[in-house]
This record gives sequence, structure tokens and C-alpha cells, in this order.
Amino acid sequence: MRNRLVFVVLIAGLTIGGCRPSAPEKAGGEPEAAPAAGPVLDAHDPTILRRPFTAEEIRAEWAPGLTLTMRRTTPDAEVLARWTVVAADTEGVDIEYATVDAGGQVVGEPRVERSSWVELRDHATFSAAHATSEETVRDTALGMLNGWVYTVRDDEAGTVTELFFARSLPGAPVEMRMTRDGAVVMELSQIARR
Repeated sequence: MRNRLVFVVLIAGLTIGGCRPSAPEKAGGEPEAAPAAGPVLDAHDPTILRRPFTAEEIRAEWAPGLTLTMRRTTPDAEVLARWTVVAADTEGVDIEYATVDAGGQVVGEPRVERSSWVELRDHATFSAAHATSEETVRDTALGMLNGWVYTVRDDEAGTVTELFFARSLPGAPVEMRMTRDGAVVMELSQIARR
């Protein structure tokens, strides 16, 4: 579980982007309908929590041209990144990761990485013994969104990570916050999605 959480944090660190906040087209300014109640545990593996999205739901959303702008904040720095889907097929997706400045200009060399749809789904796999999930509505940089908050405890590292996934925006968490011994060590948020 620790390795999976570290991977999620590393992915979050790579996905920081900077443009002016803009609401997704689906948000529309009004809160969405409340998410339907569902099982807390995965139907096929009761040792893990139900994942927020299936691989098929992510594939349907992550078409070429989808761009996420992310802001990652630590006590020492703020970094902006832009993720852009540059290609997708039935097996997976190619995503360009670029660090950007406040004006949205690329800083350094972007890189393109390939992931399968199942790999993207599995980034949100959390042990039922160390995590909880609940439905909620949140006011985010993308607007009022319904979804799920997953709270993941890593007792060995002394961290608690909270990830908010919006029901209408399959894929990466809209917000993520990690604390260690009660102090915030990292926050990540999608600030634009188009």
C-alpha cells in the first residue's frame, strides 16, 4: 500500500500545471446531482475499497486534446504543470507532462508517458485496512462537484492523504492533501480542465 500511495504522490507531483482557473464544461456552475450510493468495498476484491472509476470510464473521458492544469504546493514551493492527452487507443493513453509558468508557457522539456487504462484505474486502489471513503460535495477550483473523498493512512510514514475524485470527471483526483503528524506537506489541485 505504501508503494501505491508513494506512486500516487509522485504522479501528483508530476502533474502540476498553471493556467487561469476555468470550470470544466460539465460543471455548469450548478452542483451536480448527489452521487448514487454504492458499495464501499470492491465487488471483486473485498480487501480494497471500491475504486472511483472503471478503466472504461477513464477511457471514455481521456480523449486526445484533454488538458488538465495542476497546482502542487509544498511548504517550500508551488509548481504548475499541464497534462495533455496526445494519443489514445483501446489499450491506453499517451500523456504529455509539462511544467509551466504562471502564464502557461512551458518551462523545460515536456515528456510523454504511456499508461494503460487499467494502470490509470489502479492508481486509486486503496487497502480497506488503511483507508476509508465517503461521498461528499466540494467547492473546488473547477466549481461545486460531487464525488468521493478517500482518506489513506500510512502509519509507518506518519502520513494521512486525502484524495477527492469528482464523479463527473473520471481520472486523476481533483484535489489531494497529504499531512504528516498534522502538518500539511503537500497539496495538489486541478485548477483547469478542458
